[in-house]
Amino acid sequence: MKVGKHISNALALNSSLGRSISLFMAGLLIAGVATSAWTLNRSWERTVEESERNAINLSVSQARQAEDTFLQSELALRDIRRNVPQGGVSVIDEASFNLYLSEIKERLPQLHGLFVYDAQGNMKATSFGRQPAIANNVDREYFAYHRKNGHGSVHIGHVIRSRSTGDLVIPVSLRLNDAAGGFAGVGLATVKIDYFRHFYNYFELGSRDLLAILSTDATVLYARPFNDDVINRNLSRSPLFTQELIRQDRGNATWNSAIDRVERIFGFARLERYPLVVAAGYDKPALWHAWLRESLPDIVLNAMLLLGTLVMGALIFRVVRVNVRDQTELTMLRDELTSINHTLQTMALADGLTGLANRRQFDLFLSQTLKTAALTGRSVSLIMLDIDYFKRYNDFYGHVAGDNCLRHVGEVLHKLNLRQSDLIARYGGEEFAIVLPDTDRGAAFNIAQRAVAAVRAAQLPHNESLTGVKVVTLSAGCYSLVPRGNDDDARLLKEGADAALYSAKMAGRNRAIVSES
Repeated sequence: MKVGKHISNALALNSSLGRSISLFMAGLLIAGVATSAWTLNRSWERTVEESERNAINLSVSQARQAEDTFLQSELALRDIRRNVPQGGVSVIDEASFNLYLSEIKERLPQLHGLFVYDAQGNMKATSFGRQPAIANNVDREYFAYHRKNGHGSVHIGHVIRSRSTGDLVIPVSLRLNDAAGGFAGVGLATVKIDYFRHFYNYFELGSRDLLAILSTDATVLYARPFNDDVINRNLSRSPLFTQELIRQDRGNATWNSAIDRVERIFGFARLERYPLVVAAGYDKPALWHAWLRESLPDIVLNAMLLLGTLVMGALIFRVVRVNVRDQTELTMLRDELTSINHTLQTMALADGLTGLANRRQFDLFLSQTLKTAALTGRSVSLIMLDIDYFKRYNDFYGHVAGDNCLRHVGEVLHKLNLRQSDLIARYGGEEFAIVLPDTDRGAAFNIAQRAVAAVRAAQLPHNESLTGVKVVTLSAGCYSLVPRGNDDDARLLKEGADAALYSAKMAGRNRAIVSES
């Protein structure tokens, strides 16, 4: 009651003039607020509409660029097919045809390489001028496709890793026929993923804005700003494939990305000639924050105009209310940014495939551990572990199975139940590392032996292993030192563990060795 009486006295509501002025001011305030809200809403809608236009224009332009890229590759393949000798692929003069392929490749910067294979999958010519160690590609998807399908159109496959150089490439292939129309082999052009990576990096986009090229079967060929882990991921549950492409070949819409669940304003365009789609997406939360910053002067100006119509007491009340509102918005924005920052920090320190610590967290942890140990005079141990014959595993089972193998090994290492002060990390590729603070050489060697035994006991099949057990195994190297507190500690620890790991491999793998130096 006291609060109500205070407000009534401040606004002179006990008089007819006071009530009239209060009603007039209230109506004026409501009208002003409604007008400001409508104006700001229209401004936001125009910002969204502009982003939608930019997204679809970007996707259409990149669809045309992609179409030109693959059209040039197709024309090169058709030219190669026309120049295959009448006697067929088997009578190709390798030296002259290699030079011919090299000349074509030099004219097309998007190409990683050009190849010709016979009906048995044997490489007959290559733009690299020399054949790789594995020169038979009969197991590749595109080879099986052309052997099964008799049409003369090009086939664009999913991303593969080149056996010639190890690069990620998109295979563009064309069937070669003999004089009777039978299957005689395959002409192959490989388009570099790095070509799209470098080209897409030319565009000034936000850190979470997306630009991607995908197959119409919902497989990712390349997506900026994500790393190569998303390549060949299937996004068939994305609204792009469940809703939008069913209705139209190009357009725009807003949805949560199937890759990272971020809400984006998307534009998309299906290529006319090839089974590919280009999508461009603008981070909607970031767009909102940018719009809010740009609109802040308008918001303040409207508030000032409204506040100027009020009496001194109402002006003071309005200022207080605006300040409270602004503080609430800033608090919410700060909490949101803090949450996003924590999320990004967690993502930046974790390996996306195994869930273990990544290389960055490993380096930070090792540096801090060595500094602490230098003060206490206690030893620090490092175990380096490497999956035996993992390249042979990848070549035999495929890269998807290779990723699953890495995940399984990561789970086994995680279940070793080490101390909370220890760190298990994926060091890179098929290599793992365990940092053991306050641990001597003997204890570290015991843990390394446990890790090797645990992975071997997991019985993950590896028919290509040369260790003799035909299951996935580890080699481990251990090294311990008491740090001196200088910059060489980390290097010496890594070199020692790496040397021990090398000794374990030279001794036959599937074992742990501790360095005595």
